Amino acid sequence: AEATALLSCGRAALVLAVGSHEPRKNHLNLLHAAELCWGRGDDFALAFVGGNAWGDREFSRRVAELQALGHPVRVLLGPPDALLGGAYRAARFTVFPSLSEGFGLPVAESLAAGTPVITSDIGSMREIASRGGALVVDPHDPRAIAAAMSRLLRDDALLGDLRAQAAARPASTWADYAARAWDALVTGSASVPSPSTQGCSRGSQGP
Repeated sequence: AEATALLSCGRAALVLAVGSHEPRKNHLNLLHAAELCWGRGDDFALAFVGGNAWGDREFSRRVAELQALGHPVRVLLGPPDALLGGAYRAARFTVFPSLSEGFGLPVAESLAAGTPVITSDIGSMREIASRGGALVVDPHDPRAIAAAMSRLLRDDALLGDLRAQAAARPASTWADYAARAWDALVTGSASVPSPSTQGCSRGSQGP
């Protein structure tokens, strides 16, 4: 309830973007996509929740421009874990269009919370998404991001299917991953799936 009140701006749907504010997170293209969605009549609030920020002058300028036009976009830095968890659960879906990631932790966290995610059709993010609960898009194309956002804002059946897929994903902890990784290093025979493909939740992970 606290997360909804703080981030939703009174709108029917909350769209959440989690991650630090830096160029590779591709937040400018997400802002462009959101503007396209608002222009076609989609009703939602967009909230950016994350940690440190750098190289974000243009991002901050665009946020201010959209806010001045009356669009419901909010930025929250350094939220407590409880608020972040509530935000994941309150969101209709999350968007993570990063251009480069090692694990893509916000994708795994969103799915572990049962919340569908739109993410990049590249690298580890595509791998995580392949297990269900997600749509993948070309992160370089704001129109593709906007099209996926509109689908999940307007199509309750599709959203429900993705929520069911997210709920059905197998759970795994970072301890499980570490044990498998150690076994693989020692014996050279074990399969070591990325922990981010297994729906890890923040509470089960190390720092």
